[in-house]
Amino acid sequence: MNEQFHVLNDAYRSLLSRTSPSKMSSHELASSMFTCVCELTLDASDGSHSQHQDQSRDPITSFKYSPNPNGTELACLVLTLVEKISSKLTSQQLSQETSLCFKDVSTVLFQYMDFMSKLVHLACCKDRLLSHLAAKSVSSYVIFELRCFNTVNQIWEWKCLQVLQNPCSGNELDACTWSLTTVLKAVLKETSQYKPGTLEKLLATFDIALTAVYSQLVPVESLGHGNSASYPSSNTADWATTLTNLLDLLEVLTAARFKLSTTRVCFTSSRLSLVQASALLRIVDSHVHYFVKKQVLLLLKRILLQKAGEDMGFGEASSLTHGDDHMTSDILTLADDVLQAVHTDWLQCVPVESAAIFFGGTGQLCGGSSDAFDHVMLRAVSLVVLKSLEYKIQSAGGKGVCNTIGIHGYLSALLLFLSQHGVQLKQGSHSCCWVSLVFGEQDDDMMEASKALLLLFLHHRGSSDLEADAACVVGGNPHCHFLFLLRSISFDHSILLDFLISTETCFLEYFVRYLKHLRDDWEGFRTVCQKMDGSDGCKLSWKISQKDDQLLDNLREELQQSLCLSCGSVSTLSHSGGSVTIVDPEPAPCLQPSLCLPSGSATALASTPPLRLVDYGSSEESETEDGDLPSGLTQDRLHSDSVVHTHNSHSFDRTVMCLTELRVVVTRLQRRSLFPYNATSLLKLLTD
Repeated sequence: MNEQFHVLNDAYRSLLSRTSPSKMSSHELASSMFTCVCELTLDASDGSHSQHQDQSRDPITSFKYSPNPNGTELACLVLTLVEKISSKLTSQQLSQETSLCFKDVSTVLFQYMDFMSKLVHLACCKDRLLSHLAAKSVSSYVIFELRCFNTVNQIWEWKCLQVLQNPCSGNELDACTWSLTTVLKAVLKETSQYKPGTLEKLLATFDIALTAVYSQLVPVESLGHGNSASYPSSNTADWATTLTNLLDLLEVLTAARFKLSTTRVCFTSSRLSLVQASALLRIVDSHVHYFVKKQVLLLLKRILLQKAGEDMGFGEASSLTHGDDHMTSDILTLADDVLQAVHTDWLQCVPVESAAIFFGGTGQLCGGSSDAFDHVMLRAVSLVVLKSLEYKIQSAGGKGVCNTIGIHGYLSALLLFLSQHGVQLKQGSHSCCWVSLVFGEQDDDMMEASKALLLLFLHHRGSSDLEADAACVVGGNPHCHFLFLLRSISFDHSILLDFLISTETCFLEYFVRYLKHLRDDWEGFRTVCQKMDGSDGCKLSWKISQKDDQLLDNLREELQQSLCLSCGSVSTLSHSGGSVTIVDPEPAPCLQPSLCLPSGSATALASTPPLRLVDYGSSEESETEDGDLPSGLTQDRLHSDSVVHTHNSHSFDRTVMCLTELRVVVTRLQRRSLFPYNATSLLKLLTD
């Protein structure tokens, strides 16, 4: 036994160092590896029917070991070595000599010794460590054959189909779904490395079986408050593992659908998470572990955000609007299921634990307070509801949304849910600040929520003449959201610039839409600023020079002249994260300077130093920037003859100053070809 260990250890170290084993030939190494695994023979009542066995029985007793207790450790070492060999051969990281040596080992094991049958059998055992290592070894070799020989291993395929057609909770089903998920993920990550049609072939093979297993494993009870779903197993730990693997598989299938959307190929199993989302929503109201419910909501959130598989490294998904023939109807079905659930008080069934622990643990976070609720869960629930409403109103003009409890009813239900789980507004606080409270730690989610709320507001206002005050009642006024965003970044235009350049959020799309709304409702924004400043007790005294009044008039004129050069009637903002087309019915006139710098806000500009590029101090293009601004706006001109002006809207002035600074910096970057996309339309909106 010790000799076998030294041989296997030598082979493993040789593989890591990318050299050939020195202690024996490839045939001898394969024979030794095969022997170590075969000595671990399963009991007659093996793990394939573990769900019918006494759960209190020690899993280790399900095996007959060799007299040497190190047999299990040797088998684990062999399984790890097999997985590493297949992975190295697949990635072609070995030299030619070393590659030939380990290819011989793999050929002897899998073609002459029927090693795959042994591994598949071991993957179904009740020892979770051995089962998982065996599943990894099986998956690794299946991927190797797919990539290098364009063949699907028949033993693996047959076993997976057999298990999926008769699913029962246990290691056998878990190993099968985990292995299938791993293989599909590998193909999705590097589609170009496989023969065209490989992904479609795999999905077609398992499509019927996956559809059947989904319908059997999800809850069957009706959805609603007080009607918790149940499972055909009393062992919730087993079902938690099974459902976790199933949810991972569903996300991969959905990501595969997005990947294949341009080919118009659509499989039933890839549609499950959309057309049968009601079953997933039932899991949230079932007797399973909290982390499973959380995984369900995160999956639905990623699907609605078109980010399925993003955390798995699949890259950016195709747009839902350019998908297969069923894509639009399927996403609407998902939205309908969510909204119907909210209408039936489903939100009251959604748990949100305090001081949430990672990996499903039960201990308290170090230094965490007992009233610190799980904001990941709160963000997921909020976005699932908001995005469902957004998709609904975008379909056929949003007919039918207001036939139940209306947009305000859904937002009210969401606010009630949030207030019950730790999002407490302080007395006198504005209702719209809930967006900042919930999404403040996650920029990408905050932008998605703000964009959705903006679209909901515009839709509701267009159909029912919604007033801003009414929108504020349910926390849905976009002016308030934008102002809270600016406050959270201290009105720093450089942070807005970072958002505009970044491809990690939808800020560009949101910002363009909001600026168009701001252009149409400038007075509404001024009113919001005045109300917020009044509630905050904010008043600001500005000290400026009488001479500066003339200088600021010059500034307005020069800014207007520079902006007129950027005006256009139709243009597109092309961005690596997408594109936004802005169409105006007629050429935009050059606006009055007072709209660019309203009286009272220009004084704020006078109190700031000359603007400079953000983090471009080392650039050869970043010479002194005073020449880019009107000559009158310099610090040495701000002195003497001070007078005091008092304004009630401090936030309004700072917002105008922030947007003006942003426009100046973007103009400078655009002129020097340093901006990542054509910002002409954006500059026009900033002018307006």
